[in-house]
Amino acid sequence: MAAGEYDIITEQGASFLLYLKYQDSDETGITLDAYTSSMQVRRSIEDTDLLLHITGSTMGITSGDVHTGSVTGGGSTGEFVAGSGVAGSGQIKLGSSAAGATGTTGGILVTIDADTMANVPRGKHFYDLEIRSGNSVDKIIRGRFEVIPEVTR
Repeated sequence: MAAGEYDIITEQGASFLLYLKYQDSDETGITLDAYTSSMQVRRSIEDTDLLLHITGSTMGITSGDVHTGSVTGGGSTGEFVAGSGVAGSGQIKLGSSAAGATGTTGGILVTIDADTMANVPRGKHFYDLEIRSGNSVDKIIRGRFEVIPEVTR
């Protein structure tokens, strides 16, 4: 199945939050136990440098455990190569509600802190989000990632 298309418009220097429901054709949420997730933002599809890399995982999580994940941005330069960058706050939470509570079948919550978003260059970029379980990879969503410049800094 092809990834859904959704263009994101967000603001430089503001906290970022995106909530999705991953469902089957009957609109039943898909269980995301034992999955990892990754979302990347780049200036162009061909660009080797990243602007953002957000991850999340439900691998090895049992009831009451904390989801694991991370946010990496480019810091003051805005861009970075894979394996480097500046750690930020946030993650992709799988099996989450829009408020971040666990236990919502099919819920995917992406969060990025305001400090990391302040360093994302303004302009129209590209992103996609995928989930993985074993050797199976599903592209969930992709599109433009437009960052509106901030005035108040």
